[in-house]
Amino acid sequence: MDNVETSTTFIDELNSILEINTDYDSKQYNYTWIEIFEDVIPYIDNIIRNPKRFIINEEEIVKVEQSKKVTVESIIHLTQHTNLIQDYDKDKGDVRPSKILNINKDESLDTYENRFIFTLINNMLTFFEQHSAQITGDSYYIDRKEAKYEANTRIGNEDVKISLLYTSFDKNITTKNNDSGESIEQRLKNIKIQMDGFTSSELFQTLNHLHVAPVRSPIRKTNVILKNPNFQKAVELWNFIQSYVQDDCVVEKTNKNINDIGDIKNQFDQSFLLEYLALNALSKKKDEVSEKKAISIALARVIENILDMDDEILEDKIKKVFKDEFKSAKNRFDKRNDKIIKTFQERLKKLNTNVEEAYSCLD
Repeated sequence: MDNVETSTTFIDELNSILEINTDYDSKQYNYTWIEIFEDVIPYIDNIIRNPKRFIINEEEIVKVEQSKKVTVESIIHLTQHTNLIQDYDKDKGDVRPSKILNINKDESLDTYENRFIFTLINNMLTFFEQHSAQITGDSYYIDRKEAKYEANTRIGNEDVKISLLYTSFDKNITTKNNDSGESIEQRLKNIKIQMDGFTSSELFQTLNHLHVAPVRSPIRKTNVILKNPNFQKAVELWNFIQSYVQDDCVVEKTNKNINDIGDIKNQFDQSFLLEYLALNALSKKKDEVSEKKAISIALARVIENILDMDDEILEDKIKKVFKDEFKSAKNRFDKRNDKIIKTFQERLKKLNTNVEEAYSCLD
């Protein structure tokens, strides 16, 4: 029976069943915003610790005895408002005003830049509360596959059967620890602690008590915001929060039960044939399926698989691939044999040495 006839008979008489079960479970969290918060928080902290202030001059006309300090501005104002002069001594040149301009100078945190930071912190708090609640652990996926293949065939008087159970389990947990080894839970906790520190700062508390109006996009390009590196990073975080539309968690679950699928079952059938040929080559009936025939059938199946993947591949390309792979495999085979021979020779040499030493002891 030649190789073609063996292959044909084997496949023609083949009865096979293939059942495949797949189960995929995945939960992927989006940790991008955590990394951005961690990156920008130190810059906001710099601003909070050294807030920008401006001086407020409050002017009022008060009685002389109530004035705390007479300034240059007070004298200039009096020269412009002589009606406030009560008495004037020409001989001494003394001027006695009834009232005078009093200027109270005070520092204020109510600047546009500070209101921007105040609004940003509030936005961060809202964003954090919304999105941190969605993260309940590490990202992961679990991929399970199981295939049951049973087949039987008959070649002449020979009954051939196979029963195969293939299982695969792949589990991957993606931990997003930082460089210090802190877990996601610890990183979220640290961010919350830092933001609580921001809300208890002088800047935040002062503007909160003033009930300042929140800043809205677009952000004004003041000199401080444009040139100060701390404010530049703050603007980056502002833009990120404003444009954030990503899913915090993507969950995927699929379960498939497939029976008797064409192409895949065909591959199992061909593998069954190759296994039969390999084992049959070891039997005493080598005249029925010679080594050459087995190789021919195996190569034929490999070529068919290649054509299934690319039916436009050229013959010359297939020949070149086989030539290169054969040369590579032959080199590996020769190296393996050389290593075996070398190991055997070394052990034989050691054995001879031991024998000679034993004889010398007898002498």
